[in-house]
Amino acid sequence: MKAKRIIAVLLSACMVVGMTGCMKSGGNGTSVKEKKDRKAVEVPEELWDPYEETVTITTAGPELGAVRWREGDDYDNNPWTRAYKDRFNIKVVNDWISNDYNTKLNLAIADGSIPDVFYVGSQQLRELQEADMIWDLTEVYDKYASDLLKGYMEQENATFETGKLDGKLYGIPQLSYGIIDQPNYIWIRKDWKEKLKLEDPKTMDDVLSIAKAFQKEYGGYGLAENQGLSSLNILAPAWGAHPGIWVETDNGNFEYGSVQPEMKEVLKTYSEWYKEGIIDPEFATKDFEKMNQGVLGNAVGVSPYYQWWGYNPGQDMVANNGKDSILEPYKIPSVTGEEVKASVPFNNFGYIVVSKNCKNPEAVLKLLNFFAHVMDESDQEDPQFIDELFKDAYSDIPCTLRVLNPNTDYNQYVKVTEALKEGTEVDPATLGKDGVKYQNSVDFIKNGDAKGVGDYLQQGGPKSAYGIAKEMIDNEEYIKDAMWGPSTETLLKSGSTLDDILTEGFTKIIVGEKDIDFFDTLVADWEKAGGEKATEEINTTYGNK
Repeated sequence: MKAKRIIAVLLSACMVVGMTGCMKSGGNGTSVKEKKDRKAVEVPEELWDPYEETVTITTAGPELGAVRWREGDDYDNNPWTRAYKDRFNIKVVNDWISNDYNTKLNLAIADGSIPDVFYVGSQQLRELQEADMIWDLTEVYDKYASDLLKGYMEQENATFETGKLDGKLYGIPQLSYGIIDQPNYIWIRKDWKEKLKLEDPKTMDDVLSIAKAFQKEYGGYGLAENQGLSSLNILAPAWGAHPGIWVETDNGNFEYGSVQPEMKEVLKTYSEWYKEGIIDPEFATKDFEKMNQGVLGNAVGVSPYYQWWGYNPGQDMVANNGKDSILEPYKIPSVTGEEVKASVPFNNFGYIVVSKNCKNPEAVLKLLNFFAHVMDESDQEDPQFIDELFKDAYSDIPCTLRVLNPNTDYNQYVKVTEALKEGTEVDPATLGKDGVKYQNSVDFIKNGDAKGVGDYLQQGGPKSAYGIAKEMIDNEEYIKDAMWGPSTETLLKSGSTLDDILTEGFTKIIVGEKDIDFFDTLVADWEKAGGEKATEEINTTYGNK
């Protein structure tokens, strides 16, 4: 699918990708290995009360590269696990931690040794349910989910429904941070732009002029790109194209954006830019990280990118080249003169499932309630306690035991920017968990601290990704993926192959191996390889046929 989805998996420790593997089935829980000395513990009457007897919950997760472990802390002993024990008398233990979560989980599923609670993708949810390895959580959710948690699901009801099979809730969607995280940008190097006295871009021609000016002055190439064509996908809405998502066409049907006629003009333009040397001449052999190396190596100053540029490669950029070397975000301008609408894919991080080995599944809901509480009601807690939970990327630790508020980042942006309007001396403790974002932005403003550049460019600076995104949201300048939920059978089996066909063909057009009319042949090949069947399934599944 869209390059953004692939990259997001790499950069988010808790996002699930598809996995395959056989599961032992048998019905009535016989496919799951029995764990010794496990018994149900009496549930407290009040939702937030602790258990009288300690309840042990096993889980599993990925290795967390961003977390800076404090002395004595690890995956099983940290502020989050200690809070679970102190608040609820729930002991959370990791069966395993792996840098290859999917492979490890495949093995656990195959031999029936799954932990009590873990996260999966839509296909795995279906397979686990069919193998009778996970609980139907319908009644548990109804009884034990807090009003706050239920409110998240009501906001994203379409996503919530994707966790149901045969009308029963087997997977609790983790949701995402909301639409504010979805728009893409053109990032332009600040110090180069100011030295050459260039104006902010208002048209795609302006962007091209800036790229050429940088190329002339500093060498290298004008526009960053990689073999996955992420930059092309990001810029495509400028021509009214939406690759990587399913869109509703004029006839009311859902069609894949990558094969719509608008893409032809995008590819034609890219092929012209490639001939002119604007696009990285070696993009076809570069992966995402190698593309970023071009930015870090001062080879390029214009980079279509996602909202997290300030985190990666922004931190390294500032550390290597100084505070003013940042790339600032700009809204993608229109080529056609029509309003540019951002592409918003279905972006649920995964589904929380509970093994039938778990004797107290309601304990999982208690911990999800707790995460929601400290995320959105942190002002009710001791500021030091909140700081312990969230600084040093500790918010990544509860990978499975969290459900996200779709409005969290939107509200956070508003709070942080309002505080920055007051100046750089606001006490971050008054902002709850959002104080970390504020302080990081202040540290960058005052000291050029590389660790703060991500938060500064995302939401704290005068030119910020969230600032642009908020305006787009407020004005409804976006198109949501028509496939708002589980994939279809054909896409599960052949989706990657279908996208590979397009990526390979698009690349041939860009580098001049094929002329632009090859696009029509490519679309026909895509349809024959399963694209036509996938389109039929999408329209049937989502109610158009």
